[in-house]
Amino acid sequence: MAAWGRALAQSMLRQRGVTQNVAVPVSAGLLADVDGYHDALTAYRSGDVNPMVQQFADASLRAVRNARQMVEDIRSIRTSWDERPKARRDSNAWRLLDVLARRPVLNSSAAAEELGVKQPNIYPPLRGLVSAGIAKSKAEHQLGPFWRSDEVLAATDAFAERAGRRSAAGAG
Repeated sequence: MAAWGRALAQSMLRQRGVTQNVAVPVSAGLLADVDGYHDALTAYRSGDVNPMVQQFADASLRAVRNARQMVEDIRSIRTSWDERPKARRDSNAWRLLDVLARRPVLNSSAAAEELGVKQPNIYPPLRGLVSAGIAKSKAEHQLGPFWRSDEVLAATDAFAERAGRRSAAGAG
């Protein structure tokens, strides 16, 4: 689905009061049935709008179910982290857990900005999350170190797989 098509769909959903503050990942739902979507496009071009309306409705429902599953997966991951850090309860490591659940890859600058602390003060809590097995650190060439949550990244990959993600080689 082209970018303008996604924007139009979101605008229509908001205008009709179906959504208020969220974007329904309709294109993710359409990817789950690419052949059906193409058939609906063919029918639409021939003047029959019903298959396209049905595809859009089905894709919206699939996308919402998939997004809810991802939210539940990330909530579950975040809850599982509650017992793992060995930091003091007032440590910024605890605040970083919520950041990492929302933003599974970040650098020290982004982490410091998220917590409103100076960058040198973010390294001890980041090291604590690495020690607890919640985050991994990797130096990326000349960009410096990044920290990531493989668990949250796996949840987003699972979302993409359920949505019918196509590889770059197969996309077109």
